[in-house]
Order: sequence, then C-alpha cells, then structure tokens
Amino acid sequence: MQKNAPLTSQQIEHFKNQGYLVCEQAFSSTEIAAFATAYDECLDALRTADRLNNIRQGQLDDGTPTQVHQIRCAHLAHPLFNDLIHDPRILDPVEILIGPSLKLILCQGLHKPPHTGGAIDWHQDDYYFRIDKMNAVVSCWIAFDQATVDSGCMWVIPGAHTQLWPHESLESPGYRMLGADESKATPLELSAGRFMFHHGATPHRTLANTTDNPRRALAIHYMDATAHTLDGNREAEPPENMPIVRGASAG
Repeated sequence: MQKNAPLTSQQIEHFKNQGYLVCEQAFSSTEIAAFATAYDECLDALRTADRLNNIRQGQLDDGTPTQVHQIRCAHLAHPLFNDLIHDPRILDPVEILIGPSLKLILCQGLHKPPHTGGAIDWHQDDYYFRIDKMNAVVSCWIAFDQATVDSGCMWVIPGAHTQLWPHESLESPGYRMLGADESKATPLELSAGRFMFHHGATPHRTLANTTDNPRRALAIHYMDATAHTLDGNREAEPPENMPIVRGASAG
C-alpha cells in the first residue's frame, strides 16, 4: 500500500469477508528504527519505575517462566507513538473500514523478550471492549521487529468475525476464547514496519517467542467515535487515554 492510498475494493472485500487485512510496507527503515528505540525507552522507564508488568505469566514446555510486557497507553508514554496513532497511513484505511469519526480505544505495546516471550491465547477484542454498534472496531497491529511463527507473530481465524464467541477468565488479566477452530488458524508473518488490520470480532492469538530476538509490536485499537461502550465499559478512562483522532464523537 502506497502512502495515503485508499484501500482497493478487493482489499475492502477481503477485510469484510475474512476479518483481517495485511498491508504492504508503509514506514521507512529509519522510522521503524526510531519507533523501536522509543519502544525500548518506554520499557526502560517502566522497568526503572518498577511498573513493568508481566501480563501473561506462564511457562514454556521446558518449564521456563514466560513474560509478555505491556506498555499501556503507549501514545502517552512517548510522543512518537502519539504521532503514530494520528498517522494518515493508518487512519486513512481505518476510516474506510469503520467511518470518518474515529476514537482510540487503547494503544498498547506488547513485548515478548527473547526465549521467554509468552503466548496470548485466542480472544476477540470486542469481548473486551463491548461496543454498542456492529463492525465498529478495527485494530492495527504493527511489528517493530520481524514477526515470525517462532517469534510470536499474529494468528487469525479467517471468517470467524460474525459473532462473539464464549470466553473464560484467565488467572492473569484477560480472557481466553473457547472452542476456537484451530484447523483454520492462519499465521500472519510480518517484516519490521509492516502492519495488519483486524476486525474487532476476529479471533486472534500470538504464540511464544523462542528466538534470540525480541518481538516488539504495537496494537492500536480504534472504534467508530459515534458508538459507545456498553455498561460504561472503559467510560472511566481519562479522556487523554481515549482521544478522538479524526472527526467527532456522538457526544
């Protein structure tokens, strides 16, 4: 996808039918290096403040404890990520997919260290976000390192985004989707700087990072700003955590 180019009709149809879309390189190697440096600075700041949380404690087959570190509200943690959530190379496609009024739900870094990066189970973002409007959420997942099957790339179940599936609570914060049809699971390997979009109801997961390299990725979750979260879900978030990034909200 060329810079600021709209999605083609084929891309839109693929997203509509399959629930995801992988995009071509949109960021330069210089930009990606800067993002990766900013990402590490955020991790270092959290570590120094003793606030670097492991959100997916577990263990590998050999008993090695696993880690997944979250940079929550990454757009507030570094100005480059604030610029990124407003970048037209991301927002232009998102606008085509869910409309002209866009609001950030969550921007989070998800870091899997070498050899100890843990898995995040099958889940649907809409199960967390609970939006009162269908087809109102799109997530952009951008890799700052090469994301492979071995390092913990994104997996999706194509075409399974037409409903919310049952989930169970985990001991660590979060949920696991029940009954995922793994026979249809598709890995989406990405080179550094590429990104993919997925529908809010697309089942997705990432596996452990067993490589010598970190797997640094940013998940930017957007919603139609004219929609609302159900039962006040996330309404207690400070406005700066969930800013309007394009257009206007319903009020």
